[in-house]
Amino acid sequence: MRVVIRKQNIKLILSFQERAKLLGNKHWQTEAFRGVVDAGRKTKTQVQRSVHNQMAMKKYGFTAQNTRGTPRRAELAFEIYALKGGQRVEEYKGLRALSPGGSAAGKMNTGRSNSDAGFVKSSVWNSPRTFKRSFATNGGYFAMLPGGTSTKAPKMLWTFGAKKSQPRGAGGRFGKSSQRYGKIRRLFGPALRKELVKDQALSTFYRVGPKLLEDKVMKRMEKLIKF
Repeated sequence: MRVVIRKQNIKLILSFQERAKLLGNKHWQTEAFRGVVDAGRKTKTQVQRSVHNQMAMKKYGFTAQNTRGTPRRAELAFEIYALKGGQRVEEYKGLRALSPGGSAAGKMNTGRSNSDAGFVKSSVWNSPRTFKRSFATNGGYFAMLPGGTSTKAPKMLWTFGAKKSQPRGAGGRFGKSSQRYGKIRRLFGPALRKELVKDQALSTFYRVGPKLLEDKVMKRMEKLIKF
């Protein structure tokens, strides 16, 4: 049998040699890592759009500015995470203060005790709800924590006037109320760092991430083995 070396054979052999060098000096890892970063960045954009809609926030800027994507070269990985927790309820869609005596408040508080009734409505998670023990005052939105033991109402709940609802003793003086008050806190919506890893955001990650990873990495690997 006779072996004939032609020009095209020499070109093919040299091409194999070059590819072997690239793989031998770990150039393939650099290219693979670049593919991982390409896929990670595009996945991050899709995930942060999903989590923005999931939380029903008014402004996309908060989500974009506080979602991070960090390449991890040693692990050939791209980590997507968030820095912030919940924001004041004013930053979410559907905010509305309900009148305590109105029909909307009565409907939203159906099944709740008087002590759990709330009067601040929001569309967080795209599901309109009224927060328990919530109220609006002095331009802010607050809620009272459960399990209160104090008989003294917080200052922001003080009212002035006839005080028709407060009981009076036999001498006509105001009597002590049996109501107990807990600590007051501002109302906050869902936390970005917790929402990023569940529900719509998580399903978006699994839907787009693996496909983008395969496409971006294989595209770069094909360049290394192309003759």
